[in-house]
Amino acid sequence: MTNKDRLLFFVDEGGFDDFTHLFNEIGFEVDFVDSQREAIKLAKKNLYKSVVAEFSYNPEFRDRVSNIESLLATLEGHSTEANIIILYDNINLVQFKLLQQRFRINHALSFPVDKSELISCFN
Repeated sequence: MTNKDRLLFFVDEGGFDDFTHLFNEIGFEVDFVDSQREAIKLAKKNLYKSVVAEFSYNPEFRDRVSNIESLLATLEGHSTEANIIILYDNINLVQFKLLQQRFRINHALSFPVDKSELISCFN
């Protein structure tokens, strides 16, 4: 990694550790956002080496499976080489599997996220 490697860290609901410091330690410049609109805006503006995003499912979504489909579609068109890491709750595994069928996801980690497993996603 170089000092210029950028990572987009998108947290929707949270309830887990903030890994920003960990990402900084392994050499990333981190853009932390908690808004999908802001995440999409940044994904259009910057080329990210890695993206870590929280998957959320809400049965009230009418036309999509999750909170991150628009972000993943943006990344497919702009940051095609980004290492995409998704964090998810096992309670939403069925919906997450649907997302995996539609988008490229390099790594998926279920909660609680083990830091050593997360670090291994960057090797």
